[in-house]
Amino acid sequence: MFLKLLLLEFVLLSIAGFSLFGRNKGMILSTILVSLINYLINSPASFWFWEIIIMTYGILGILINSSFNHKTRHLRVVKVSAGSVAALLASGLFLPFFPALIAWTVGIGIPLIFTYREIPRSLFLQIIFKFIFSTGWLIIGNILY
Repeated sequence: MFLKLLLLEFVLLSIAGFSLFGRNKGMILSTILVSLINYLINSPASFWFWEIIIMTYGILGILINSSFNHKTRHLRVVKVSAGSVAALLASGLFLPFFPALIAWTVGIGIPLIFTYREIPRSLFLQIIFKFIFSTGWLIIGNILY
């Protein structure tokens, strides 16, 4: 049972990483994979209830991400920041939370603090949105199971 839950968390972290790294393709893939988990886990009676929530969340996320992508063209900075957040989430799977948070803060957080004035506000909003959206997939996936 423990290995099954660990595998599910790894899959959910991968789904969150797809949402962080990918543009719309990553979000579409994330929506499809969470729908697949919903299909495999839930009974037919509760499947459609969760499927409507998953599809609505995915479509809203794609629309908001598309509007951010039109405003910002700094994809490299978004990928570096998203990659660091995905690394923080994945390291939390194998390390205790606080050492992983401290390592992320030293490696990524402190350099971002000293260069925040050079990064446009819309880019910060896009990074925050992607982090919240990815965390939402983790929450939905854990509630499904």
